[in-house]
Amino acid sequence: MIKANLVTLVAGVVAVALAGLVRFVLPYEQDITTLWGFLVKLTPQLAAIVAVAWLDVETARRLRLHLLVLPALFLGFLLYFVPATFMAAMDIEDGSGTFEDLYLHVVVFVPFLIVALLLAHRVGGGSREGVLRTGLAMTILHVSGLEDLVAVSMNRRLSAIPEVWTWADHITVRLGHPATRTEAYVFIAVHVVAALLVLFVPRRLVSRRRQA
Repeated sequence: MIKANLVTLVAGVVAVALAGLVRFVLPYEQDITTLWGFLVKLTPQLAAIVAVAWLDVETARRLRLHLLVLPALFLGFLLYFVPATFMAAMDIEDGSGTFEDLYLHVVVFVPFLIVALLLAHRVGGGSREGVLRTGLAMTILHVSGLEDLVAVSMNRRLSAIPEVWTWADHITVRLGHPATRTEAYVFIAVHVVAALLVLFVPRRLVSRRRQA
């Protein structure tokens, strides 16, 4: 059983270690100032995706892990992220907290959601390829800027989409400058297309390309 899940165990330990590095060693702040910092913050999520993808399905079925994992994931959401969100919002309201506290809380929740969905898929019998495809696609969408676009679209304080996206550090560090509105739209579109390709390009086309 250990041999069948060796990659999962190693990648899981790496994911936890990297998450600890990001949370407790590196500066834990809203701003992303370098491309290196951006990539480092993605590494725990990517390592966790590998760990889930290489989980042995037969072991999961034999141990009936779905009966443990799915309730545990739900409880993680219910007993941590839900009350912590309320507390962060209440702290902002009474002046003891800041928006950055709430932002950092949400930033942690998104990778949790991605890994939770993938783990539920895998323990339910999902394929390794399916985990890798959906995991990579969700990661691409995660950093695509879609959330920023929806956020400014929903912001009633704004009369229009801003001309320059100075707040979107994850875009800025990859472009080398704050994105204009047009650049942001193109940036998002490229990421959406890339995610769709990851999801739907048949494996045989990739295999033929390698053989050629």
